[in-house]
Amino acid sequence: MSVLLTGIQSFVQEPLLFALLIAGVFFGMVFGAIPGLTAALGVSLILPFTFAMTAHEGITTLIGIYVGGISGGLIAAVLLNIPGSPASIVTCFDGSPMARTGRAGDALTLGVFSSFIGGVLSALALVIIAPQLAKAALMFGAWEYFAMGLMGLSVVVSLCAKDMVKGLISAIIGMVLSMVGMDAVMGTPRLTFDMWQLNGGLDNLDVLMGLFAVTEVLTQLKSINQKFETISPGKIRAFPGKELLKGTGKTHILSSLIGTFIGILPGIGQATASMLSYSTAMQTSPHPEAFGTGTPEGIVASEAANNACCGGAIIPMMTLGIPGDLVTSILLGGLVVHGLQPGPLLFTGSVDVVGIIFAAYLLANVVMYMMEMRLMRVFIKLLAVPMNLLFPIILLMCVVGTITVNNRLFDSWVLLGVGVLGYFLVNNGFALAPVVLGYILGNIIESNMRTALIANQGNFISLFSKPISVGLLIFSVLMLVLPTLLKRRSERRKQGKRTGA
Repeated sequence: MSVLLTGIQSFVQEPLLFALLIAGVFFGMVFGAIPGLTAALGVSLILPFTFAMTAHEGITTLIGIYVGGISGGLIAAVLLNIPGSPASIVTCFDGSPMARTGRAGDALTLGVFSSFIGGVLSALALVIIAPQLAKAALMFGAWEYFAMGLMGLSVVVSLCAKDMVKGLISAIIGMVLSMVGMDAVMGTPRLTFDMWQLNGGLDNLDVLMGLFAVTEVLTQLKSINQKFETISPGKIRAFPGKELLKGTGKTHILSSLIGTFIGILPGIGQATASMLSYSTAMQTSPHPEAFGTGTPEGIVASEAANNACCGGAIIPMMTLGIPGDLVTSILLGGLVVHGLQPGPLLFTGSVDVVGIIFAAYLLANVVMYMMEMRLMRVFIKLLAVPMNLLFPIILLMCVVGTITVNNRLFDSWVLLGVGVLGYFLVNNGFALAPVVLGYILGNIIESNMRTALIANQGNFISLFSKPISVGLLIFSVLMLVLPTLLKRRSERRKQGKRTGA
């Protein structure tokens, strides 16, 4: 708590931090509200512009965009039945039916309030859990970090249950991208194709903006002329009444806990947290038949979970240097750019930055609630902005951002190449999440494995002498095997029903 208070004190002493936080939340909401523009895209676009800022200013701006982008997606989900961001997919289930019955204002008010509750509860979890996990991480050696990296990849690959082979291929592609450049152990160039510009490896910004921004723009070109018809929101209250909140207290708390827990697990993300929370709320509700027809519990379950997932995802990013979701993988790059090394030592060597992260995330949720309720009609009007005006601006920002980092045109070609690769993968059924996590975790897995082998004179069996490593490996295997077992079990049940029929 003292670290949190130190961070809040920094905001009081430096008014510019609060101004940047407000600007970040607003910018994030813009990207969250417009279908096709996501929080990840917003953070990746602004990341190069934070290089001229201090570490405090840069991380504050990015966290504001993160919180605003995840919450802003509910506006399109309620009024268009189209999620503004993947995090709000489940909000469509009950938000849109409620809007179609003339209660769009109630759905928006409840969604924003639930986002606020989920965000605040996960902020408290961040303050309480992160320092304790950082202490535990001090016990981690090379083998433990190697096993943790494998666990992160296994979790992401397991989510590609429809085609785990493609998920595995995506992860391998990401790891190959991370290997470009000088070998950290042997000092020899790898996968550089005699291009000296690649000796330092692929720049994180080029890869992340290529995968998120360029790929997204190329994918959305199919619907560039699409026009959306919104439902009139009617009266929007600043606070949901007792009738609207009646019976949602348990769902608020349970969904926030589920979202925080899912966020801590590397690479899963808000969409899965929302789906799991929604399913749990339906199973524990006395009126499960009401779900999907416009029940307040459905909106609460989705929005509380997806916003709580943000706080949970920041925890492994800070304590272990492993991103909890796609957006925190970009935030991780932002910390590194400012000379900060995420991990347990961040809590000892850069306590001021930890305090800023704690305070920025908590205050961002407060700002999000106040701004979204006051400016709701402004964000609704953004839904009418044509994509053919937005996409050229986005691409221009990408090119300018990548060139200014190293002051070389070559980086813009890397941006384009990675973007085209991402577009090819997406349009052939490959998920981007394993690619991103493979790229981020590739160096962690390789460097720690080789360090451990050198320290143990090539003895790989020493891995199994570490209890933490063994536990993480067992969890990794379970995550890979479990979806296959559940799929086979489901197929057997279907065959049994057909046979019985």
